Amino acid sequence: MKKLIIAASVAMALSAAAHADSTAVLKLQGVLTNDACIPTLDGGGVVDFGTKYINTLSKTETNQLGNKDLNLTISCSSPTKVAFSVGDDRADSVANVTIENVGWFAGETAWSMGTRFGAGKTAGNVNIGAYSITMNKDGITADGSSAKALQGAGNTDWSEFGGESKDTIQSNNAYGYTVGNTNDNTPNAFTTAVFPLRIALAVQKTDTLAITDDTPIDGQATITLHYL
Repeated sequence: MKKLIIAASVAMALSAAAHADSTAVLKLQGVLTNDACIPTLDGGGVVDFGTKYINTLSKTETNQLGNKDLNLTISCSSPTKVAFSVGDDRADSVANVTIENVGWFAGETAWSMGTRFGAGKTAGNVNIGAYSITMNKDGITADGSSAKALQGAGNTDWSEFGGESKDTIQSNNAYGYTVGNTNDNTPNAFTTAVFPLRIALAVQKTDTLAITDDTPIDGQATITLHYL
């Protein structure tokens, strides 16, 4: 199995100052390959939540910092059966928080380890928070037409993606995601497929974070292609 990897970063800064310059770091990594498909993310894969001032955040409750949308586009030189999985490069920094309003269903939350991604650590080695990735199964297209999403553990045993109230992406590369026929749950070949994603972020209460200096959010996930 050959893989093509692109890194996606979740960036923002928590600031203890009233006014401070902030920066966002773009991280790139990749593998050169002879395979035919390339994944790309809107905005170069950086999801920037901006700067949040500590004095505007709750000292006693988890802080919900909202969500942002971007598309994952997989482009192939010829019709190809390919799936993607997502792995958390900051898995050791997942905070035990519930992330709210994560997807396209009202009231949807992410609370289990498999659906939360790490957002980095403070200078004091405290886990800052967590973010989730969800996929809009009703907005997926393949070669310009609406498409159904499949999910498969280990890129096998395919079934229809999501349920009535769940559209979260697993954070540990356990599942592959692709487009296909939901009548018999078989992946379809495509040249170009677009998967709408939503990133939702929550950070711990500030009494737990105990931040005194500017602290960057440092979430990073790797999307891997799997040829079927």
